[in-house]
Amino acid sequence: MDNKKINFIPNKTHFLLDSGDPEEYDEIGKLAKVRGSEIWGSTTNPSLIAKKLSSENKRLTTKEAFKLQKQIVMQIVQIVPGPVSAEVYADHTTSSKNMIKQGQEISTWHERVVVKLPTTIEGFKARTELRKKGICTNNTLVFSQQQIFAICLHEQLIQKKYGPTNNIYPPFISPFVGRLDDIGQNGMQLVDNGMQIKEHFKTYLSKLPFSIWMLEASVRSIDHIKLGILAKSELITAPAKLYKEWFALSNKEQESAPDKINSTLRELEYWQAPSEINGIDSLDKLFEAITTNRLNVLHELTNQGIDKFVADWKNILS
Repeated sequence: MDNKKINFIPNKTHFLLDSGDPEEYDEIGKLAKVRGSEIWGSTTNPSLIAKKLSSENKRLTTKEAFKLQKQIVMQIVQIVPGPVSAEVYADHTTSSKNMIKQGQEISTWHERVVVKLPTTIEGFKARTELRKKGICTNNTLVFSQQQIFAICLHEQLIQKKYGPTNNIYPPFISPFVGRLDDIGQNGMQLVDNGMQIKEHFKTYLSKLPFSIWMLEASVRSIDHIKLGILAKSELITAPAKLYKEWFALSNKEQESAPDKINSTLRELEYWQAPSEINGIDSLDKLFEAITTNRLNVLHELTNQGIDKFVADWKNILS
């Protein structure tokens, strides 16, 4: 990976805007530039685009909605210099075949567009085919260390079998910290532990050059941003409202320690994979482990996230 070519600075957290509104990218990008910073990339999804359309009282067909998603993504690509994530439509019944078809189409939009997939068993099946074809992916709705481990292991096995891909970016993992906080768990601990899992692969398990980026998502507070930077998460995505607060801070305030430690949140102990999981050496064995829940990639918050995604999208469909 040529960091100069992709304008990525190693050991620095890069900011992405979580929005489906191109006007917000212009606004927040200007705020960041004044502070000597940058909105490097973007995360979008149909829910964010649906939110924008709902405010305009528009109704669309599914085909029109997908076309609009492409139009908005392409507008954002022209504003930010880095990756733009665009999500496949997937409910609980969507097959991997359907996700693959959508993902292939999305990947043709631009070389900097990254395909977002739900972290489900069908999502893993789709990830297999898309990564085989050299398509960059972003696993979204991540809520557990076992999900993070499975994504890292899947990436390692894909490269082992099919060779390294020549993407501009490595694939992403998107832990949703705010939604874990909502149920009383320390969401930032998932990022910390996830970074350790990544290092475990890089240092001990991978026989190939191993690269995968952590993308801290569902960011709700200034402390979430500060803690993400301290954790050395490669990417953070946050809404425009929060970046307005962040870029209003002085350098000293941005660099100061978090000052709102929530002692009521339950810490997440580091999950150590058992030897039989660490020893998985083929995609077939991996899928056997996740379909039997020996490696559990299921999570109730992932299911709830899919439900919300579908409800938001249906609100704009005619």
